[in-house]
Order: sequence, then structure tokens, then C-alpha cells
Amino acid sequence: MLYPFHKASYKLGDRLLNPEERVVVTTRSGPKEPQRIAGHLGVSANQPELLIGHSLHSDEEYTPTFQTRNALAQEQYSRYLLNYRSPDGQTQFGSGLKGRVVYLVHTYSKQFDPQALAMMNQMIAATAKYNGAEAVVLLAYTLNYSAQERGVHDTDHPRMQSQTALFKADGQAPMAGLLLQQYAMAGVDTIITPHCHAPRDLERMCAEVNEKLAPLRDSNPGSTMRYQIRFVEVDLAPMVGLFVSDFGKRNLEFDLSDGGRNVLFMAPDVGAEDFTRQARLCSGLENSALAVMDKQKSADNANIKMLGLTHSDNLSDERGIDGMYIFLTDDCIRSGMTMERNIQALSGMNIDGIVRDPKIRGKPAKVVVYATRTNFAGASTKILTTPAIDHIVITNADPRGYNNTGPIYNKTQMIWINFMMAEAARAVERGEDPNAILTPEYIRDHDFLKVDVPHGHRLKLPEREIL
Repeated sequence: MLYPFHKASYKLGDRLLNPEERVVVTTRSGPKEPQRIAGHLGVSANQPELLIGHSLHSDEEYTPTFQTRNALAQEQYSRYLLNYRSPDGQTQFGSGLKGRVVYLVHTYSKQFDPQALAMMNQMIAATAKYNGAEAVVLLAYTLNYSAQERGVHDTDHPRMQSQTALFKADGQAPMAGLLLQQYAMAGVDTIITPHCHAPRDLERMCAEVNEKLAPLRDSNPGSTMRYQIRFVEVDLAPMVGLFVSDFGKRNLEFDLSDGGRNVLFMAPDVGAEDFTRQARLCSGLENSALAVMDKQKSADNANIKMLGLTHSDNLSDERGIDGMYIFLTDDCIRSGMTMERNIQALSGMNIDGIVRDPKIRGKPAKVVVYATRTNFAGASTKILTTPAIDHIVITNADPRGYNNTGPIYNKTQMIWINFMMAEAARAVERGEDPNAILTPEYIRDHDFLKVDVPHGHRLKLPEREIL
């Protein structure tokens, strides 16, 4: 029996769970994110380390084991004891997670490659459902393949309308769809991830997966094994906008006066426009400016052929960007090539591939680069060392980034998003939209915005704060 029939008594969205109904685990020992999620969800910070075992056999095969069986011997696991008693008082096995929702916290690491971690997630989800879990929620700080959401057969996809795009994608498949199907087959009910590259496409793919798995779902009515998956993106734009308005003066040395008249929110390509617009709106800096750049890549996708301004608000030919405080936002930094070209444009370099525009003429006062996730691979750190970039802001969506800052350590800050992820999980339990709750006011009132400024990061304090 691949999946025993465990009758479901709870569905995500029915109600807010009690802390004892939650189980928080992760794919490996060590990361801080699962412990902080556990604390915010009201369970012991030790639970991610104690409640699951990660066995690596001598032949390097991996087996996850939920440790609820320890309820038979250890008092600290007593809340699971009833699951080991049959109606006639006999000891029974295989239902240790009955009545529990398992939160699987997924972060990248140097220990395992992303593909291995994705497979481990599937194995843990399947193991949870096999042992009676009511639901499995994947808290994916980074969702594998979320930027590979289209293929050459997606003829209506806006990013598949050029010969360059078709050439680039030919011979590949949209791996995001395959991964979502594998997660649904393994027992994952909901994926919660922050600032995804293409959220609407992943929602569409989830719908396609759910339609494909309908026969399996119909043949298991009432089971905890639902063969249906939901995608939830946590919009980080309110948090980022709040960071600029509440931390911009102290942490970034920004001039926020006159409603942010000297602040420019900039999208390095059209794919980042919606996020950048929302971050600007959530900052409350009503007089700030917006710039959206557009890039065209070469046929082999190795270089950017052309970069230029495609849209702007509150920028003029007369002033340009002279004396402005620029906040350049993106979801991800991989090679650093896009950021490099944007910095070259802001620096006024007269080189091939940069379309000069009077609206981005002049010398900015400060330039800050923000990316939700990066592992600072390859030449990206070398690119970002340029003195044209004053500060770099990342989140712990990819913990590898903070460990790989190297020469840019002294100008890098990190925003912790654990509270955002945990609060999103609580919203999903209640059947609410996390993004309707996680407004700038809610984040500020609940003190969810935590920023780590590393030792050695020199910041000039405002005059009134000098002691």
C-alpha cells in the first residue's frame, strides 16, 4: 500500500490551528529559519531538530523519520501518545502525525544542491502523509525552478513571442510544472514562497496539475492524500517599501524629505516593474520617482545587447537623476549582469548597448541594490564591489548569499523574512489571503521588519543622533 487511507479531519483554511496541532521540520539540521518559524507558530524552537531524523545510510541513500514513536518512552513527546493507542487499547503504529499539520521549511544550503533538497522535500512530505498528517505546507524560502515557468509550446506566453526567446528555450521543458506535479503527488497541499519570479504562471501551472490529478483525487475522497496543490506568494513589496521609509535615513543615508522627492525606485528590467511599483507605493513616499529599464538579450542569452529606459514617473529631462537616492530592486541576482548594465547606465557610461536618455542623466547621491534572493555566485560579487553601489540589501530567502558576500560584506545588509513567512502560514490556516494582512501598517505595528547590519558596515548617523 503506497498511501494508506487516513481520513482527514482538517483542511487548510478551516480555522486557526492550536500550536500543538502544528509540526515544524526541515530537510537538515542547522539552519535558523525553521527554529524561528517554530517559535512564531507557538511550538518549541527545538522541534525542527528533535521531531525528525535524517538518516543517510552507508550507500548514501536518504531516509527521513518522524520521531513521534518516542511518545511511547519520553514524556516530552506525550502529546503524540494517543496516536499510538487503538480503540481497544493496543499499541498501533503508522499514525503518529494524525491530527497534525506539518510545516516543511525549505531553504537552500551549501550542504546539498537544490535538486537534492527538492527530492528530500518530496520524501518528507510523503512520509508525513504516510504517517497520518492532515496537511503538508512547504514553506519554500526559494522555490526551485520558479523562473522556468514557460516553454516553446506556450505560444500565448508573453515571454515566448520572440525568436530569441524560442531559441533560448528550445530543447528544454518548463521544470516548474514538473516540480509542482511531483510535490502534489508526494502529498504537499500548499506551497508558500516569498517574491516569486512569475507567480501568476505558477498559479496557472498548479491549476493544470490539479486538473491532471483529478482522477486520483476522486478515487480517494476524504483522504489526507488530496492530490491537489495550492500556490501562495508572499508579496515582500510592503516590507521593502517600509524598509526604505523607516530605515532609509539611518541604514541607507537617504534623504527622505519632501515626501521622498529625491528618491528614485528603479526596476532593472520590465519583469521587476510590478514589484518596484508596489514597493514605491508601500513606502508612502508620494513624491518619489519611478524608473523602469528594459533589456534585450543576445540569442544565446549570454549577454545583454541593449538596455534603456522604457517608462518613468516624476523624472524630468532637466534634472535627470542628479542628486537622487536610487533604490534598485529585483527578485534575484544570479550572474550580476543585469545589475552591472544598470549601474553602467546610472553612471553615465557611453558604451555600446546602453541607450542614453536625459531622464537618467546626472550623478546620483546614493545607489542601493536590493535583491530578495542571491547566492552571490560567480563574478557577481566582483561586479557588485564597484564604488558606484553604496549599499546592497538582501533577505534570508537564500541563506547562501549571506555566507558568500566576501568583498561586499561591509556594504551588505540582510532583512529577515521569517516573521513574514510564519504569519503567511497562520493566514492560510484561517483561509485568508496573507497579502491582505501583511500591509506596511501591520508589519510596522507587529515589529516584523528585522534588519541585520553586519559588523564593519559603516553608516553615517543623522546629526540629531550623534552622541
